[in-house]
Amino acid sequence: MFRHHWNVLSILTAAVFVSAALTFACADDDDVSPTGPTEPEEHEDDDDHHGPGEEELITTLAITLTPSGGGPSYTVRFRDLDGEGGNAPVVDRIELDAGTDYDCMAQVLNETESPPEDITEEVKEEAEAHQFFYQTLGGFSPATVTYADKESDYGTNSGADHPVGLAFTLSVPENAQNGQFRVILSHFDEAPKDGVNQSDETDIDVIFGVFVRP
Repeated sequence: MFRHHWNVLSILTAAVFVSAALTFACADDDDVSPTGPTEPEEHEDDDDHHGPGEEELITTLAITLTPSGGGPSYTVRFRDLDGEGGNAPVVDRIELDAGTDYDCMAQVLNETESPPEDITEEVKEEAEAHQFFYQTLGGFSPATVTYADKESDYGTNSGADHPVGLAFTLSVPENAQNGQFRVILSHFDEAPKDGVNQSDETDIDVIFGVFVRP
């Protein structure tokens, strides 16, 4: 499959440094050229459904957070509608309360389509080949992430029922401070998924700045 890396650093001073690739690929091993990735094929039909092995454009990563004890939900986004080399992407800052747990949902979209195409559905369909990984960095490192889903939540599971990470709980302790929150989506095509380790195939790699209210 194509291997693409999204690296976004959103700093609390509002400066954003970006290196982003805008293709999300879910390819079978048979689709990989021995000399490297091949160019995507054009498709003339109007069917929005894409099967395994076809590339998907991702413009947007959204994380929706809801306080576990009650309160309004809100969504933060990474959005790059014109792709790498165009305008800088828009990256929201995550604002959280210390001493609070948040129920969270991740979503990936292609917003160049009208209506936007929800690539999350393909992650669910290929749950055994995908897993989100979350890292709390800097002063935010005391915060922890717990997976709240597994492969069998999205379809028949043929082996070990590993996490997918579309749903997770983010626990922000009292001693958490400002820092960063990194989101990585690994694709397991060449390497087996064990539920713990990332693969060498990265579909998304985004870092959000985090502000923690005491």
